[in-house]
Amino acid sequence: MNGAFALDTARIRDLTPEVMDDRGRMRVLPMAFWQGTTVDERALFGHTHGIYGFPTIELVEYLRELIGDRSAIEIGAGHGVLAEALGIPATDNKMQNRLPWRRIYELTGQPPVRYGRNVTALDAAAAIRRHRPEVVIGSWVTHRYDPRRHWAGGNEIGVDEAVIVAVADYVSIGNEEVHAAKAIWDLPHTKLHAPFVFSRAANGSPDFIATWPAGSSR
Repeated sequence: MNGAFALDTARIRDLTPEVMDDRGRMRVLPMAFWQGTTVDERALFGHTHGIYGFPTIELVEYLRELIGDRSAIEIGAGHGVLAEALGIPATDNKMQNRLPWRRIYELTGQPPVRYGRNVTALDAAAAIRRHRPEVVIGSWVTHRYDPRRHWAGGNEIGVDEAVIVAVADYVSIGNEEVHAAKAIWDLPHTKLHAPFVFSRAANGSPDFIATWPAGSSR
């Protein structure tokens, strides 16, 4: 979760006109654009539109090269812009449209994500069974809550990431502090702090791209 903090919206530039197109869809912009923004501007934009990770042209190019000629899907796709840019299926359990979770967002003043029309309502496990991908992309997904790891938080209908890495290469895009409690960090993986990864996180820790090879297990 992102920590709560106050933003003086009267003093922060609204990025909406530059980032959102006339359909209300997020543009995939070069990293140079985001490098010219502030932490507060990114936080305000992300909060306003219920968006956590901001796809860049360079991120898309990196992921295309990583995927190569293999089959791939995105889970927890949200607005679906990243999957659309990659030309791969977009899936999400769409929990933010459902009670009681939508009500929780309303009560806490958190605008929910606006799911893209290209996003199919499937949880991660169902999406993998249907598509049988060789690569799974997950940007800013919440891990499944495990009562044995109560301290790690998560969501009771979040993603069981161990199931993914058992059968496919898993590429996770997130933030060091926000996603520090993933249970799969103790499995073999690589991590990259790339200059083309941006998000709404305002905690001062870097964003990352981490990859787990298929067949990873404890």
